[in-house]
Amino acid sequence: MRPVLDAPDLVEKARGVLLLVVWAVLILRIPALWQPRRRPVWCVLVALALGSLVIQATVGQWIDGTTGIAKAGELAVALVALTDFAAVWWFAIRLHTAGYSVPAWLRRAPWVSGATMAALALFFFAVTPAAERFGEQARGGWTGYMIAWIAYGLVTAVGAGALFWKHGLTMRSPVLRVSVLALALGTSAEVPYLVVRTIRWITPDSAPELAVTGFWCSFARFVLVALGCSLAALEPPMKALLHWHRRQRLRGLWLLLREATPELVVVPPPSRGADLLDLSHAWEQLHQRVIDIRDSITYLHDGWASPRLLEEARRCAARGPGSRRLTATACWIEATRREARAGVPKRHLGADKGLLPQVLADDSTMCREVAHLLRLHRALRSRRVRDFADDVRPYASLSAGR
Repeated sequence: MRPVLDAPDLVEKARGVLLLVVWAVLILRIPALWQPRRRPVWCVLVALALGSLVIQATVGQWIDGTTGIAKAGELAVALVALTDFAAVWWFAIRLHTAGYSVPAWLRRAPWVSGATMAALALFFFAVTPAAERFGEQARGGWTGYMIAWIAYGLVTAVGAGALFWKHGLTMRSPVLRVSVLALALGTSAEVPYLVVRTIRWITPDSAPELAVTGFWCSFARFVLVALGCSLAALEPPMKALLHWHRRQRLRGLWLLLREATPELVVVPPPSRGADLLDLSHAWEQLHQRVIDIRDSITYLHDGWASPRLLEEARRCAARGPGSRRLTATACWIEATRREARAGVPKRHLGADKGLLPQVLADDSTMCREVAHLLRLHRALRSRRVRDFADDVRPYASLSAGR
């Protein structure tokens, strides 16, 4: 017979691992505090991290002992939790404001409702006898706290969840799509948890299965919100690293063409080490590198390409396998690059621009653009293209029949 796993023990271990991730992301993304667009997700991570501390039994006992107030530790847990709810709702509204107009009252709603709920929690905590605070069932004055807490939780969960579902399904970035959908699922899981908690508060001797159901809904909410916020916080450095990697892959082609067109060089190319260590403005530098490559190709085309050269390149590409357009483009680029390096004067023959590389460089297709330029670089280094550049007839004879 197989042993039965202790699910809560495994859950606590998983929770501990996830909290380490949350704290690591929180520290790594401290610069997000100075970026208004990134600040909401950082605030949610702060609330999750603080909640992970105050929920510990030893911390609760320390708070009770330090304050001398019974169940003050559980009050601290409640205050951090309602801050978490408000921060998640605020994050959802800030996400929504990126593409829609949001009234001022809705932008303030998370923090106004959170402050109101905090005031109510302190009030009911003060007027309720210690024995009735945070019990399994709501009794006496604590019933008012229960009603306020459930209403506040449902408003924040439904408000945030609706916005996360709306935007999570339309995100273009795969990382952000997973992040926002995780937040949508997490805030949605909060609703059945609140329903279960209400039943347990008002029903004496409720079924044990309800407690288990509520536990798993609460755990799912914690995991998915922590995962979603961590991914959202890490998306900017992940994207910057991707842009840096693509820039490095284009370095060989970039140097090859810039060396042939020194007239276009404004700033000398950095050394390999300096280029590797430069992580600033990753998107702008990648975009500039693509522009530099295309400027050099256009410069070579306008200065040294002739109709006869392009026709020879087409015939060479037609005789072998692979993409004819890519091979023909590589052939004439390599031939003109060699002439430019050799100091042959420019002729400006007005050759057909049909063999210039396709333009794919915008934010949504940069991956395709980089892949296309890398294929062009491989073609430039192929024996077939090098042989064409070696065997091509002198420029004067190629231009004679234009």
